[in-house]
Amino acid sequence: MMNLIQRWLAGSAAAGWDLSGYPPFELPHPGSGAALTEAQAQQNWAYWQATLAGRQRLLRDWLLAHGGPDPQALQGTAYAKALNAWAKANWPRLPAFARLPRHKPWPDCIRSGPFIVYSLLGDLAASLGETIIRANGHWRWGLNLDATDLADDMATSRRVVLLADLTHPTPEAREAVLDLEATIFSDHRFPDSPGFVHLDSWSTAVADAIAGRHYDF
Repeated sequence: MMNLIQRWLAGSAAAGWDLSGYPPFELPHPGSGAALTEAQAQQNWAYWQATLAGRQRLLRDWLLAHGGPDPQALQGTAYAKALNAWAKANWPRLPAFARLPRHKPWPDCIRSGPFIVYSLLGDLAASLGETIIRANGHWRWGLNLDATDLADDMATSRRVVLLADLTHPTPEAREAVLDLEATIFSDHRFPDSPGFVHLDSWSTAVADAIAGRHYDF
């Protein structure tokens, strides 16, 4: 019991990381769904594509400088597991959602200034998407322009997500959609949730996507 208390005290005393030097990733038009025109969504997509490779290089350097896993040395589920373990150990060193100034939460949030942590979270989510794509070429980055998702005001609508063509498309769905930002941002906002504390939804999502489990392609 004493060892547990000592570890808890050591973790709670860990100094927070200064993210003021982390490069911001500001989409031209934050938001999703009907809050964006299709033209605005396309502008976001163009900006996202133009910056992805550079941001992933910056993220790798940042992770290595902060004890994180190397996305070039680890692949697929191994990377996702290592990243999740690192996040559980180090989330307290990031600016907590509850301590940020009042703001619109994801996906409407800005990602600079006092909210720079959201740029880091977005880059982490993208790194999981990249490891999926490298392991299973069915997946690609793209805009979710599904009319049903738009009508249902889904957070994935008119945003950049992972997509994969379905073998048997229907009028309701032609592509599989995987939104990794939703998971990462939720676990940052609710770090004490049982799903984050006791489970590893990151590697589960990555493993399922790589194997094509639950997806018709």
